[in-house]
Amino acid sequence: MADAKSTNDAIWGADHVARASAELAAAAADVHPVVFGQLAPGAKSESPRNLDLLLDVDIPIAVEVGRAKMPLDEVLKLVPGSVIPLDKKAEEPVDLRVNGKLVARGEVVLVDDCYGLRITQIVDAQGRLDSLR
Repeated sequence: MADAKSTNDAIWGADHVARASAELAAAAADVHPVVFGQLAPGAKSESPRNLDLLLDVDIPIAVEVGRAKMPLDEVLKLVPGSVIPLDKKAEEPVDLRVNGKLVARGEVVLVDDCYGLRITQIVDAQGRLDSLR
């Protein structure tokens, strides 16, 4: 223990500690709190935002017929011909989601041997908020 104490005294001698303390006090004297001024109101844009730049950007759109929750062991037992019951009735409208957010509802139609969606309702802003809850 005496060797460790003498090593620490050599590294952190009284004069070294006093000098470090004086340097710290001098540095603290130069420190001042930051004062921020009031923010000025932002400049209003005189030209409308140019949404034309985004018109050709592809975004994912999904038509959701329904949802189901299943335990993993049941999912692993699925085979061709298995039926998964969904949470919607046959007469209920299906949801159109853009980037996962509900934007419209409609009904499934057949167009040239392919399924399509006939939009029957566009969801308003409040409806979109409600669908996120």
